[in-house]
Amino acid sequence: MTMPSTVPSRRAGRLRLTALAAAVAAVATGALLAGNATSAEAVPPEVISRWNNELIHSGSLSPGFNQFLATGPYTITAKLTAVNTGSAAIDYTCLISAAGGADTDRTDVTLPANGKVSVFLNVVHNYTSTGLLSFGCTKPGGTAQVRMQQVKITAVKVNSLDNQQF
Repeated sequence: MTMPSTVPSRRAGRLRLTALAAAVAAVATGALLAGNATSAEAVPPEVISRWNNELIHSGSLSPGFNQFLATGPYTITAKLTAVNTGSAAIDYTCLISAAGGADTDRTDVTLPANGKVSVFLNVVHNYTSTGLLSFGCTKPGGTAQVRMQQVKITAVKVNSLDNQQF
């Protein structure tokens, strides 16, 4: 008399594993499709960039920059290298401002005599309507010229913005 085998055959085991793998794949695919059907897709960021590689700042206020930005949340950066052309140190202040000062960033530096300093500013703002982005630098009247080199201003419109004090 032969006893039934309690060990499954290799073929039966492979069939069960294949069926299990197919079921897992089907469930995972269904979950992915269901998730995509109900969630909104992120919109690619919109990048607006302006630059000038050489500006001369001779008066007390630098050649300013103004740009209107459309409604939405933005992260905005400005950077430059400020070069003092004179033989005395200069106190130098740069400011980037969103929507007339609703959000700002300010950097104060001392430019050494005949020296240079890198300046970097960042601001985030959610424009509820079309609004102004402004950037400029100031120095005391009567001081030497400042060469503003490699000025880059970039606004990136993002999907959402969470701006909180920590």
